[in-house]
Amino acid sequence: MVKPQEFLIQALKDAVQMEIDGQKFYQDAAGRAESPGARQIFDYLAESEKYHIVKIREIYQKLEKDPAWTEAMAAFEPPGFEPHACVSALSLEIQGQATKEDLDALKTGLKMEECSIALYEKLARQTVNPLGRRFFLSLVSEERGHYLNLLDIHNYLSDPADWFYVTQMGNVDGQ
Repeated sequence: MVKPQEFLIQALKDAVQMEIDGQKFYQDAAGRAESPGARQIFDYLAESEKYHIVKIREIYQKLEKDPAWTEAMAAFEPPGFEPHACVSALSLEIQGQATKEDLDALKTGLKMEECSIALYEKLARQTVNPLGRRFFLSLVSEERGHYLNLLDIHNYLSDPADWFYVTQMGNVDGQ
């Protein structure tokens, strides 16, 4: 039977590999993207994954030596966070013009982020330590932000009328 600490360390190692795979995908997608906005989002996400890799690796290496979580381990502060990365990317676009390959890469990114969210939610539920739980919930929040950025630019490129309706909170007066 696997001890909880061994399970957590292995889960963190698996998470590092998932983040490495995500970073490589986003770097490759940025290199192939024809849409400037999609390229910018992919570059932004590839850079974000670097922090996840370093932070998760740091945590499992510390947990291998000492099973106690510390405040510093639980702190989640990605450097260079740009809350308006998607807005900036959208301003680079000609509405509704994207290649099928760009849209497919955005869809793949969405699926990858869904998997990341599911993993970190599972780890948050399974972690009894409040600091560990806080760390995993911070990752969930970060990955949801990535998901929403990808969804936003996909919608903008594939259906700009819908994007404007949703983002401008369009309404119909029933007079």
